[in-house]
Amino acid sequence: MAKSEALQPIYDEKVKGILKLLGEGFSREEVAEQYRYSTYRSMDSYMSRKNFVWDKRKGTYVPADAIKASLETMTNFPSDRVRRIVMELNKEGADLKKLALKVGFENHLEMASYMKSKGFEWSQEAGNYLSTFPTLPNAEETVATVSNDASLEGSLSIGNGDVEQFLPLLEWLASNKEGLQNLLGASVASGQIPRFTLPGLFVTKSVHMTNALDQMVRDFSKEKNINQREIFEVALIEFFQKYGYEREVETLLQQNA
Repeated sequence: MAKSEALQPIYDEKVKGILKLLGEGFSREEVAEQYRYSTYRSMDSYMSRKNFVWDKRKGTYVPADAIKASLETMTNFPSDRVRRIVMELNKEGADLKKLALKVGFENHLEMASYMKSKGFEWSQEAGNYLSTFPTLPNAEETVATVSNDASLEGSLSIGNGDVEQFLPLLEWLASNKEGLQNLLGASVASGQIPRFTLPGLFVTKSVHMTNALDQMVRDFSKEKNINQREIFEVALIEFFQKYGYEREVETLLQQNA
């Protein structure tokens, strides 16, 4: 039997009943109790034999082939490494421990920690890592929402008499314009990695750190297209600024101003 056929969901009467109760708002534990299972895990096993897996985000069982298909079409992976891991595990006969070594981890536990840091949890039912972030609405839903909001826009208006209540706020905004601009400018720039041109000669400095932190530095360097020296420069400068060396940092940076 082909793999795609083997994953076809089987909708028998019990499966339909379980899905119906979950759709009505009963928890997985409550549904398992109604069907006289010792724990919900026993019900999971039954649903797995019928080619269903538990979807934590939706709070119900979904066809296993739907999970596989969604993994194949995912485009919003946080890194190429995450994408490679998920795609490799999506293949027939994938071995978790062998894959961990293949993609550069010491073992599968280290790979699990990395995936968790990227927002992916291991799903025993799916046999893969699934994103823990909420599912984003599709394009049609987004367009519909925007259209609805636009249709309401014309009906929402403020009469001329109501504008006066906002005058004190406008005056306050005007008087604090400079401070607000600085605040908003810092907020916008917070997502960007600063670059510094520092005076002096380069020296070699050995630093001991855990392999997990070292791997994080390597991954960040590759994903954000920034070399490791710049990562440590930014980290140290922001550390000094935060913990009492603001004046020293300012003096250092002004030497190249």
